[in-house]
Amino acid sequence: YVNIFTMTMSARCRPIHRSLGLLLFIKQASSSLQLLLSSSRHISMKMMSSTSNSRQGKIWTHRPFQVTPASTATTTNPSISHCPLPTKTPTPPLENRIHSVYQSAGPVALEQLCQSKQEFYKTQFSSRVATEEVDRIRKRKLASSSSSSREVDVTIYLPKSDPNNTKLNGICLHVHGGGWIWGDSQYQVAHRCLEMTESMNVAVVSVEYSLASTICNDNGPIFDPVNEVVTALDWIENTGADELKTKPVYVASGESSGAQLLLLSMLRRRDRTDGMPSLTSTWKCLNLVYGFYDLSGTPSMRKDGNDSSPICGNELLCMADLYYGKTLQEGNHDEQCKKKIDRQHPSISPMYANLSNLPPALISVGTADPLLDDSLFLANRYSICGNDVETVLYEGGEHGIGHFGLQEDDEMGRRAREYTLQFMKRYLEEHDTC
Repeated sequence: YVNIFTMTMSARCRPIHRSLGLLLFIKQASSSLQLLLSSSRHISMKMMSSTSNSRQGKIWTHRPFQVTPASTATTTNPSISHCPLPTKTPTPPLENRIHSVYQSAGPVALEQLCQSKQEFYKTQFSSRVATEEVDRIRKRKLASSSSSSREVDVTIYLPKSDPNNTKLNGICLHVHGGGWIWGDSQYQVAHRCLEMTESMNVAVVSVEYSLASTICNDNGPIFDPVNEVVTALDWIENTGADELKTKPVYVASGESSGAQLLLLSMLRRRDRTDGMPSLTSTWKCLNLVYGFYDLSGTPSMRKDGNDSSPICGNELLCMADLYYGKTLQEGNHDEQCKKKIDRQHPSISPMYANLSNLPPALISVGTADPLLDDSLFLANRYSICGNDVETVLYEGGEHGIGHFGLQEDDEMGRRAREYTLQFMKRYLEEHDTC
C-alpha cells in the first residue's frame, strides 16, 4: 500500500527576467530539487526490489492554489491516504523497442510499426466505446491559423443528452500523446475523452495533429503540430463556446508529447499581440501529464537507457530525434533560422522558455517514468516564473499511469486520473462562484 502524502508549498514568486530565471533554474535543479529527486528515486528503487506488501511509499502532492472554503473544510496538510502499489510492466525484448526498430530497419519500418499501433487503437476503440456513445463523438475541420498548414481536424466529445443540462460548464482542449509518431484524437483516446466530458460536464476538443513518423509529404510542409494545436485553441476562444453551447470557460489537458505541444501552444498564444484577451484571463488551468519538456534529454531519461517499461529512455530520445529532425526539415524554417535552433531552443523545449504569465498548472508524473526529471524541473521553472503549480509524484508510476498500459486501471492509475479531473473541475467551479 502507498501513502498519499500531501503538503503545501508556496508557488508565488517574484517575476524575474528570462536569463535570471534560467540561472535560478539551474541552481535550484542542483539543490532544492535534488533532494526530492533522489528521495523519490530511492523510494522507487526500494519499492521495486521489495516483495513485502506492508512496505510504505508516498505520493507527494504540492498544492499551492486557492480553493473554495467548502472544499478546504475537510482538508488538512499534510494528509495521508492509501492505495495498492501499481503493477510493474514486464520489460519487452530489445529488438521490439522503437529505437531498435528505427536503427535496424529505418523509417519505413517505423512507419509500419506506427500503422500497426493505429490498428490496435481502432480495435481498442470498438471494445471500449459503446455503440450508443458513438453519437456523442463528432468530427470537424478547422481553418488553419497559418497559411502554411493544412486544415486541422478535431474530434469533439459531448456529455450524454440531458434536457436539464442547458449549457455545458466550458470546453477542455485535449492534446493526445504518442511521442509525436503515433496516436490520434479519436481511436486512441475516445474512452478517456468521454470520461472527461461526463465528469466535468464540458465539451472536449481533441486535436488531430501531424505526426513525425509520416514519410509521405506530397502536399508540402505539413508537419506543424504546434500551430495545429494553436488553431484549435483559437477556434475554441473565437467561436467554440457559441457553436458547442458552452460557457466561455476553458481548461486544457495534454499527455506526454501532447503536454509539450500544449505548453508550446500556450506560449505562442500568450505572446500574441493581435488584441486577444490575456491568456490567463481566458484559460483557467493546464493539466500537464508526464510531459516531455526538454528534447536534449534530462538526466533521468539519459540514465534510464533500456531499463524502463512500457517505454524507456532510449526510445524517448529516438522520438525526440524524429521530432527535432522533422521540425527542421526543408520548408518549416529558413536556413538561417535552422542554425539557431538546437534541442534546447524554447520553440522546441518549453523547459527553456520564459514561462511567466501562464495559467495555473497540475504537473503529474510517476517516479518510475524516464521523464521524471522533466516534470520536476518544469514544476520548479513554472513556480520560479511566478505561476501557480501543483506537482504530483506517483511512486512506482510508469510512463502512462492512469492512461495506458498495465497501470491504466490499477487503483493508483484510477486515482491519478480522477485527481486530474478534480483539479480541472475546481477551476471550472471557481469561475461559477465569481
